[in-house]
Amino acid sequence: MATSKPTAAKRRMRGPERRAQLIAVARKVFGRAGFHGVSMDEVAKEAGVTKPILYDHFDSKEDLYVALLAADAASLEERVRGALTAPTGNRERIRQSFQAYFDFVDEHAGGFRLFVQETTGGQEIFRSRVNEVRDRIRAEVSQLIVRESRGRIDQRDADTVALALVGMVETTAQRDPGGPKEDRQRAVDVLVALAWRGITNLTP
Repeated sequence: MATSKPTAAKRRMRGPERRAQLIAVARKVFGRAGFHGVSMDEVAKEAGVTKPILYDHFDSKEDLYVALLAADAASLEERVRGALTAPTGNRERIRQSFQAYFDFVDEHAGGFRLFVQETTGGQEIFRSRVNEVRDRIRAEVSQLIVRESRGRIDQRDADTVALALVGMVETTAQRDPGGPKEDRQRAVDVLVALAWRGITNLTP
């Protein structure tokens, strides 16, 4: 007579691991329907947990959403900062920072869409969290331009260029996220050529 094998007990996640899992699920769920179109019941169901477990980690839907925005913002900022401070030439720094945006969008398309939407969103707490990060990224780009131009581009012009570069790459990276690698790479190449030519033509 055949005997069935005992089912292995499901491993219980530790706190930080569970929190990361819930944020990953929230990214997917909020990415589909937005903040107002999602309930904590839906997040719990998608994550395969009870609502009490979800509320053990996040006090409210707003708290969960802010945690998601903060996690994605921190990840994006870390990638871009790493590219801007890499020990490479300036053109390669531009390429790597643009590539960081494209890679992030390809990996977290829903989260990045929320990130961009909240720059002009109606709720101050979401808008301020996102814009703080975007402002820091723009400031780092601007400082790099001033520093590497050795004063030939002043701070005001560098701020304008940084604003244009960040806006350009954010918009373009959202087109066909996760699309064919060669198409995504071609888009990065075009943006780098455009940015490099524009920046170098600003210097006397």
